[in-house]
Amino acid sequence: MIESMCSNMQELKQYVANKRKQRAFQHYELNKVHGECQPFTDREYKQVKLRGKSSYSQVSKYTMHKMWRDSHEKYDLKQVKKAIL
Repeated sequence: MIESMCSNMQELKQYVANKRKQRAFQHYELNKVHGECQPFTDREYKQVKLRGKSSYSQVSKYTMHKMWRDSHEKYDLKQVKKAIL
C-alpha cells in the first residue's frame, strides 16, 4: 500500500512525518476528552483481584497422568523408570 503512495525516499519520509503528526493529534484529542492516564486510587487497587500461584502447569505433564492414573498402587523405582521410558 505504501509502495503505491510513495515513489521515492523523500515522499516516504514526508508520509511518515504526516502519519506521526496525525497519531499525535488523535492522542491529544483523546486526552482532551478523557483526561490523562492516572494510577489507581487505594480503593480501586483493593478491588483488583490477583491470582496466586496455581498447580495447572503440572496437569499437562506426562508423568502426572501415567504414574497417578491408578492411585491405589504403590510404585517402586523400576515401575517409575518404565512409566517414564
